[in-house]
Amino acid sequence: MSRPAADVRDEIERFQEACRRNGLKVTHQRLEIFRELARDRSHPSVESVYRRVKERLPTVSLDTVYRTLSTFEHLGLISRVQSLETVARYDPNPAPHHHLVCVRCRAIQDFSWPEFDRMEPPIPPHAWGRVHGRRVEIWGLCPRCAAGEG
Repeated sequence: MSRPAADVRDEIERFQEACRRNGLKVTHQRLEIFRELARDRSHPSVESVYRRVKERLPTVSLDTVYRTLSTFEHLGLISRVQSLETVARYDPNPAPHHHLVCVRCRAIQDFSWPEFDRMEPPIPPHAWGRVHGRRVEIWGLCPRCAAGEG
């Protein structure tokens, strides 16, 4: 599932600007790794990103991809998505959003829920610390897998 080229270009521009703001050099490898994330709506794993980037940059190592994604996550350029797998999956979408996770095919889809985002937490944040964000993950069957149920 890939994004339109115009959306990918916008994501790349946002990424380059964020790197500059954070003092992170925009290298060819970093750019290609982020480009792969920006192209793919499936919230790919490190291994998926590595395989695709390696087609264009044969000298890139799996370790480089791991370290680069970790750096991007640390700087808030991407986020790690919890999934049903033990493998980390990554999301380049910085806007507040939530995820639908298919328990059968493991697809992950973004969705917005403004009403939830405006709700007060059941426990006042000052009672337990600071709120940095919120994310809902809803697990079930995607339309394709649900249609296959008999």
